[in-house]
Formats: sequence, C-alpha cells, structure tokens
Amino acid sequence: MLVSRPESLIICERMEADPLLLRSRWNRELEDVPLDDLEFAWGPRIRLSR
Repeated sequence: MLVSRPESLIICERMEADPLLLRSRWNRELEDVPLDDLEFAWGPRIRLSR
C-alpha cells in the first residue's frame, strides 16, 4: 500500500536517516498502517523491527 504513494520516498529517507525515531513516531500515530512491509522492500541498513 505505501509503495504506490509519493509519501513513501520521505518515509524511506527517514528509515535511512533516523530509523528509531521513525519507528517510535509511527507506532504512536499510525499503528494501523504496516511499516514492516515497506521496511522489508526498502532494505535499510538498520532494521526497525528488531
């Protein structure tokens, strides 16, 4: 779902720049939207779902 949206570029950039901050904010505000699938597809250096 997220891959087809233009916002996904910003999310992927945040995955690379500050993944822990992204995950904490994501869980607090958007917990119904799965971030794990986008994380797997993008393949950042640091996994958010450890």
